[in-house]
Amino acid sequence: MDMADARDEVDQQLAKVYDPELDQPLTELGFIGGVDIAGEKVTVRFRLPTYWCAANFAYMMASDIRERVSELPWVKQVDVQLQDHFHDEEINEGIKHGKTFLTAFPDATESLDDLRETFRVKAFQARQERVLRWLIRKGLQEEAILKMRVGDLQQLLKKRQVAKLVERYLSIRQERGLPGDISAEAFTHPNGTPIDPGGLQLLLNKASSTRLSMEFNTAFCSGLLNTRYGEDKQGLQNADLQKDKTKESTGVIDV
Repeated sequence: MDMADARDEVDQQLAKVYDPELDQPLTELGFIGGVDIAGEKVTVRFRLPTYWCAANFAYMMASDIRERVSELPWVKQVDVQLQDHFHDEEINEGIKHGKTFLTAFPDATESLDDLRETFRVKAFQARQERVLRWLIRKGLQEEAILKMRVGDLQQLLKKRQVAKLVERYLSIRQERGLPGDISAEAFTHPNGTPIDPGGLQLLLNKASSTRLSMEFNTAFCSGLLNTRYGEDKQGLQNADLQKDKTKESTGVIDV
């Protein structure tokens, strides 16, 4: 395979790996420090905003990197190298040997599956809230919104100003196994239960708090990463450009 094509395929797989807390791809956050390809072996270096980033978060991202890149049929070995972290040796060794987080860290009390579910619920709430806020700004009332179906959302994919928000929301609905047929309810709670009439505003209030926290943490981590690794002027310009892309992709909005 041509090296440029191979790198492009690896990059596409890495774009599917999200920071669990921020619900943003590692590629957009600047967490990928480098990629080396040698035949059927791929080495991925990644870094985090601080030396003390939570080990369970780091382990989850390292595991996801290995899993996503390993999905490429031509890749036979993936070496994930977390750098500049207080548990980098334990994490790198654990991922290399396919250990679970609880095996690599026997003193830990929470599995990654439980942690992942907590953050995916928050991601669902934030993605849904962004779409709901857009609909409300367009003048839709609660009754009309709660009557919307997945087919109605699919029609919104034709509208450039909201297409990315809808695409991300539909994606996480599919991830959670919620019905995807055109007649399915467009907006529900994360477990698929309907939103009660009169309950939309309460849902929005709770979801906006989650979203704002995620957006603040994203901006904070971006600043820490840039400071930690001493990005040059061009690097900072690229980081600013990436922030703009992140805002566009997540639909950063006012409450």
